[in-house]
Amino acid sequence: MTDKAALGSLKNIPIHDAFVKAAKEQEPVIVPLGKLPFPNGLTPKPIAFGSYSAGEKITGAVDVKADVLIVLYTDDETSALLEVFTGSKTWTADTKKKWCGYAHNFASIKPTIGGIDQNTALKDGLFGYLSAVKIGDKTVVLYKSELHPKQNGSKLPFVPVLKQLIAELKPSLVISTGTAGAIGSHVQCGDVAICSAARFHVKDTYPDDAAIDTMSAKHTELANTISVPTKYVQYAAENLTKLTLPALNQCHTKLEAMSGYGFVGKSTTAPKIYIAGSNPAPGPQPMAIVSADYLTVDDENDTEGLQALGIMNDTDDAFLFYAISQMSGTKPHWLSVRNASEPQIVAGANATPATLGNIAGNIYGIYQYCTTLNSALACWGVIAGLT
Repeated sequence: MTDKAALGSLKNIPIHDAFVKAAKEQEPVIVPLGKLPFPNGLTPKPIAFGSYSAGEKITGAVDVKADVLIVLYTDDETSALLEVFTGSKTWTADTKKKWCGYAHNFASIKPTIGGIDQNTALKDGLFGYLSAVKIGDKTVVLYKSELHPKQNGSKLPFVPVLKQLIAELKPSLVISTGTAGAIGSHVQCGDVAICSAARFHVKDTYPDDAAIDTMSAKHTELANTISVPTKYVQYAAENLTKLTLPALNQCHTKLEAMSGYGFVGKSTTAPKIYIAGSNPAPGPQPMAIVSADYLTVDDENDTEGLQALGIMNDTDDAFLFYAISQMSGTKPHWLSVRNASEPQIVAGANATPATLGNIAGNIYGIYQYCTTLNSALACWGVIAGLT
C-alpha cells in the first residue's frame, strides 16, 4: 500500500480538506511484523465464506452464520488487519476478486447513495466485500465497507445496509475498528481504546435519522452492556504490541525530518490497550468513541470541544452502533476498537482548524498502517477471549 490515493474512506472527501490534503502528501510506513507468537489453537486461519465461491457476487440474503463481525473502512486499515489475521497484508484488486461482493438489495438502496461514480465497487453494484477467518472455535466475518457515513449523503445508506447485513449474519458481537485521533494528551500513537460507548459530533442534519442530530446536540451516549474478556487482550498488550515498535520508530524518524512535530514522542514502550470498564485510559476523558461526519482533531486547547465527549475520534462507529440500535429483535453486542494514528495536536493558541487538520493529516499519512496493526491485535485478543 504505497499509493497516495489509496486512503480508503478518505479518497472521496474533497481534496481541499486540510487533513486529507496533508495525508495524501505522505506515504504510510509499512514494516512487516513477521510470524506472530499466537497461543496454541488461537492463530487466525482463513476459511471459505460459507458455501459461496471465491469472488461470488451475493445478491440475496447472506447465508453464513458469524460469531463475530468485524467492520473495516479504509484500505490501509484492511491491509493491516489482514497482516495480523492472515499473514498477508495484500489488499489489491486481485484480493477483492477472492472476497465475496455484497450486493443484496443494491437496486432498492442505490437511489439513496451519493458519490457512486467515485467508487469502483459501488459502480459495480457492491456495498462492500466479505471474507471469513476462524479464531479458536469462532467464525469471524470480515466486511470491508465501501459505504461510509461521512461521504455518501444525508440519507446515510450505510445505516440500512449494515442493519441488513448484521440481521443476515446474526453475530453475537460486532466490532468496528481502525484508525482514530487521540483525545487528550495521555494517548499516544499506536495506543488502542476498546470502548462500548459512543457519541455523535455532527455538523450536517439527517432528516431520515433525526435522532442522530438530537443525540449530537445533547451529547447523548450510545452504549451497550458487554463484559470484554481481558485474558488475551492482556496477552496482546504484553507480547504482541511491542512487535510494532520498529515500525512506529520508523514513522517517528520520517516525521521528525519535518518541522513542527516535536510534540510527537518516539515510542519507547509497547503501545497500550485501554479497555472500558477494566483498564481505562488515564486522564479525565470518558472511555467513549466520538464519531463525527467530518475529520475532527483534538488539540491542547480543546478547540473542537471533544475532550468532554470521549477518548478517540473517528467518523464511523457511532453510526454503526446507531444502526444496531435501530434493529428489531435480538441485537448483537458491539465494540469500538480504535488505534490512535495521531496524538493530541500541539500547535499554539492561535492555530486555525485548517492548521490543526494539516498537522494531524501529515501524522496520519505516515502512521496510519503501523498504528492499525495494534487495533488488529486488540481485535484478535477480544475474539480469542470468547473461545
